Amino acid sequence: MQCEVLVVGGGPAGSTAARLLAGKGIETVLIEKDLTFNKPCGGGIPSAGLKEFNILNKLQNQIPFNIVTKVKIFPPFSEPIEVSLQGGEILIFNRQSFDSFMRNLAEKSGVKIIEGELINIDNGKLTVRKKTGEVLEIYSKYIIAADGVNSRVCSIKGWSKPEYYWTVSLHIPENFIDTKDTCEFWFGNSHASFFYSWVFPGVNHFSVGTGAEDIKKLKILINNFVGKRFAGKLNINSFKLRAYKIPKWSRRSFFKENIIFCGDALGTVMPISFEGIYYSMKSAQFASEAIVQKDLNLYKKLWDENFLKQFSIMKKFQDYMFGNDERIDNWLNIHRNPAIQELAMALWLRKEHGSKLIPLYLKAFGSLISRIATFKIK
Repeated sequence: MQCEVLVVGGGPAGSTAARLLAGKGIETVLIEKDLTFNKPCGGGIPSAGLKEFNILNKLQNQIPFNIVTKVKIFPPFSEPIEVSLQGGEILIFNRQSFDSFMRNLAEKSGVKIIEGELINIDNGKLTVRKKTGEVLEIYSKYIIAADGVNSRVCSIKGWSKPEYYWTVSLHIPENFIDTKDTCEFWFGNSHASFFYSWVFPGVNHFSVGTGAEDIKKLKILINNFVGKRFAGKLNINSFKLRAYKIPKWSRRSFFKENIIFCGDALGTVMPISFEGIYYSMKSAQFASEAIVQKDLNLYKKLWDENFLKQFSIMKKFQDYMFGNDERIDNWLNIHRNPAIQELAMALWLRKEHGSKLIPLYLKAFGSLISRIATFKIK
């Protein structure tokens, strides 16, 4: 089999890249190891991001979702901060349903989808074992590695993968919490190590979880958080826990040889918020544009123009604050100011261009910025 582009991985990044390429008349094949996989994920995407890709109405008509109109932030020491979302909302989907929907869009655009596992890469020839056991040889000019933080492509090539955090989560019934319109973000090192804990309202459940750099801390941290949030009303042993990796963002190579990295395989997760789906799809958009233009350097150029400053600054904030509850508390309390809330919503909820808003956002933090600036990005 031959194609111009072979996409490895059928999540949001892979399916978006494949769909956009096929829409430009480029012969594209997508391989996905497990078409039924339900990735542990909050599953939240701002409505503005879905509108940007012209899929909001189709999604709302075809798969179940929940709408979030408020966020509630719990600093380590101070009183909670409740923010009503203005100019948009967050839609939360089951990841299996969302990923399947995105692959269906790609297939309708002309993408050939194969359920199978990549076995080898050798001078443009990829060996794939289908789920049926059949072995295929596929020759492709370009390869898009959209196969996640555990990238099989990187493993085969002997290349480094993004560093990562560990998360652990459980699903609890809807009757444990009264309202389904609010995402909760809890900060504090007693229950989240260099991460935050969360309660997100899903389609027919609530996702409860936390994160850490060290997997050995997860069980203690999730027990601490559940005890703090539910005050003994929830027995964690009654629920299935799922652990998964979240990539850390760093300035990695966007491509090597004829292999282009997208989504979690590149580490496109926003520091502090750990939002990944939207940025995975944007990386796929920029990568596909670079392939169409036959200029792979265009990929990095587009990403840097749109997101480098925002990601770099948030990484600085994260390095300075996470691990120190007092610093986190001070930073979060600045967001009680309605003007700061508006800037934050413009950046993260409405996805307005960061180059104009970032200076205004930074100005609000005054002397804190000079202290953060002394921290070197890891």
